[in-house]
Amino acid sequence: MNTDSISTPLSGTERKILLSVPLAILATAISIFGIFYYQVTKGVSNTVLERSGAIFSYLTDRIPPQSLVELNSAADEGGPLYDEVQDLLTSVRQLTAVRYLYTARLNDQGKAVYVVDGLDPAAEDFRHIGDLIEPEVLPLLTRCLQGNPAHADKVISTDWGDVLPACEPIRRDGRTVGAIVMEFDAGLISGSIRKALSISLIGSCSLVVLFIFVTTWLLRRLSVPLYRKLAYTDLLTGINNRNAFELDTKRLCSRNEQQGLSVLACDLNMLKKVNDQRGHAAGDQYIISLARLLVERFKDRGQTYRTGGDEFATLLRNVDVAALRAEMDELHARALRISVAGFPLFFAYGIASFDPERDADIHATLTRADAEMYAHKRALKREREQEELLSPDQNS
Repeated sequence: MNTDSISTPLSGTERKILLSVPLAILATAISIFGIFYYQVTKGVSNTVLERSGAIFSYLTDRIPPQSLVELNSAADEGGPLYDEVQDLLTSVRQLTAVRYLYTARLNDQGKAVYVVDGLDPAAEDFRHIGDLIEPEVLPLLTRCLQGNPAHADKVISTDWGDVLPACEPIRRDGRTVGAIVMEFDAGLISGSIRKALSISLIGSCSLVVLFIFVTTWLLRRLSVPLYRKLAYTDLLTGINNRNAFELDTKRLCSRNEQQGLSVLACDLNMLKKVNDQRGHAAGDQYIISLARLLVERFKDRGQTYRTGGDEFATLLRNVDVAALRAEMDELHARALRISVAGFPLFFAYGIASFDPERDADIHATLTRADAEMYAHKRALKREREQEELLSPDQNS
C-alpha cells in the first residue's frame, strides 16, 4: 500500500477527520464572534457611561443650582439665568453629539417637568419650562431626583426614537433640587455597533474559510499521509499491516480489479521454538527476516503485508503460478541457509489465483492460499520428523 500518495482516495475515517476539523474551526469562530459581540456591546455601553460621566462632571460645575429653583414658568424663558443655562446646554450638546440635553425637576404637584432644554427653541420637539417629562424616561429620572445617578442599561424605545438616557442629580446645600438629563441617539450607537460587527463578521468568515482551506490542505499533505503510515504500517517489520491489506482488498473488490490477482500466503514454522529458547527479541528478528526476504523479492511486482503474528500475504498481479511455485521453492531453500539466533529461517507457503467461479472475493482466494500453506506446513513437519528419526542425535 502506498501511504505517501495524496491522490489515493480517502477512507471513511479520514473523511470524518477532514470534516470534523473544519467544523471545529467553524464552531470556534462562532464562539469567538459571540464573545466579540458581547465585548463590543459592553464596550459601547461603558463608553457611553464614561462619556456621560465626563459631560455630567463638566455641567454640574457650571449649571447654577438656583436655576432649578427660580425658573418656574415659560415667562422666565429669555431671562439672563435661563439664557446662561440654555447656552451652556446647547454648546455642550452640539460638541458631544448628544441628542437631547436638558435639566428637570419636580413641580409643586410632585410631577417631573422640564426646566431648561438644550435644543434650539425653534425645533419641533423643543420643551418649555413646566412641560411634563415623557413617561418613557420618567422611571429613570425619578430615581435620579431621589439623589441617585442613573443610566439605562438598555435602549429605550420612545415616540421620538430609540435613546439611551442617563441623568445626574443637581444639589444645592446638600439637597437634590433637580437633575441633568441627556439622551444619546441609540440609532447612531447601534449603527456603529452593526457596522463594526459586520466588518468583524466578514473578517471572521474570511479567516474561517482561509483556516479551513489551509487546515484541509495541511491535513491532506501532511497529517493524512502520516496518519496512514501509522495506521497501515506494521511497527515491527515496517511493511504493510492487516489494516492495509483489508483496505486494499476492499478497494479491489469495489473496482472489480480482482481478476488476474494471485495471493501468496507465508507462515513461519519455528517462531514458538525461537521465542522459547532465545527470547522474544530473537523471535521479533525472526519475523523481520522473513518480512525483508519477501519484500526484497516482490517489491517490484506486488505488495507484501503482515496479516498476523507470523503470517504474511503478498498480492501479485498477472503472474505465472507455475513459475511462482518454482521461485518460492528456490526462496524457501535460500531461507533455510539464513540463520537467525542459531535457527534456520523456516517457513511454509501457499499460492492461489483469483477464480470468479470459486471465489466470491479476494478473501476467498486468501483462504485457499492459506489452506495450501497449511498443507505445505504439515508436509514440512512430516519431513522434519522423518529426518529427526533418521538422525536422532541431530540438534533440531
